[in-house]
Amino acid sequence: MLSGPVSAHQFLPTYPTLQPSYVQGVLKVDMELFNIRKDVDYFELNVYDDNWKDLPFATESRIVPVFYLERKQITIYIREEDKNRVRFFCSTSKILDKEKTQTVIASRICSRVQE
Repeated sequence: MLSGPVSAHQFLPTYPTLQPSYVQGVLKVDMELFNIRKDVDYFELNVYDDNWKDLPFATESRIVPVFYLERKQITIYIREEDKNRVRFFCSTSKILDKEKTQTVIASRICSRVQE
């Protein structure tokens, strides 16, 4: 059972749309990560298919520093050949080992690709 407030983060838009990028054969999606957790400063990015299997992608960094109440614009690139397989863009809070306690909860927020 959880006690006390549970806070997460935001990863927007909820239903992103793939757009052409400046590189032929590569699509992109622009996301915004907003951190409303005082206890977390880093988030991991992932891209998944319908079966929650990892798909290849590129971005500036897969581990993104976003401090409390900070917003960060993130562009994620995928191969055009994977456009029909991509379903979810996700961000997961990363808890530092030294800060782990029984009350710390990791949060994962996923956005489903607009079909």
